[in-house]
Amino acid sequence: MNGAPFALSGAVHLVRPTHRVAHDLAELRAALVDAPIESLFYHAVDVVLRSASATELPPDDFSAWAHGVLQDGTAAERLSFAVQGADGGPVELRERLLGALADVRSTRRAPEGAAFVFLTSESVPIATGRVAEDGDSLLRHLAEADPSVWYYHLVEQRWFAAGDAPLLEWLRARGEARLAEWLLEAARSGKPIARVRRQVLARWRRSRLGPRLAAAAFEPEAERREAAHQAVAGLVRRLQRGETAS
Repeated sequence: MNGAPFALSGAVHLVRPTHRVAHDLAELRAALVDAPIESLFYHAVDVVLRSASATELPPDDFSAWAHGVLQDGTAAERLSFAVQGADGGPVELRERLLGALADVRSTRRAPEGAAFVFLTSESVPIATGRVAEDGDSLLRHLAEADPSVWYYHLVEQRWFAAGDAPLLEWLRARGEARLAEWLLEAARSGKPIARVRRQVLARWRRSRLGPRLAAAAFEPEAERREAAHQAVAGLVRRLQRGETAS
């Protein structure tokens, strides 16, 4: 099983209303008590996919509503902090959101037509036809994959499992613990997918310079110089294209 290749998937998300609305912070907190975990996911986490190409992520839906509609900066800050600090899945996120609103006594209400409408999202995995044999082939596939592939394997599956995602478990079983930790670190960074992609790929490519140069050490002098030249030239080209930009 550990030696099996890993099939990569993307996902489409079917969004629909839950018929729960909130006009103020008290109603928001009451709705959060039993909101479906898919709804929590959509409003707090899905912004990563919705803003896959952004330079910086916009705020989650809860804090955006508190700030933009209720104009309550304190509540918005608390909600944003609750979302950003939650990395353990739906149970932790719900507890942190409820805690953020536990002692809020604001009486501000949303204007007509501006209530917070709870939505939920149904995830439908889509096969990509891409199959990774090892860490190198995985990174080659991820370099070209749609943002939904990164999102599905590194954000969505990990969040609902409240632990390791299957992709990370597969990498560790294949002896690729370092790459698994890099991807986990990227998933926790709270950065847009485009930035995460660039940083992970640049880090992996830099890590491959060492093995190539080490192997060349046993070749004749002229070939060693050529190997070093090609490795450095490749890195320079990538830097010029901005692949290591944050």
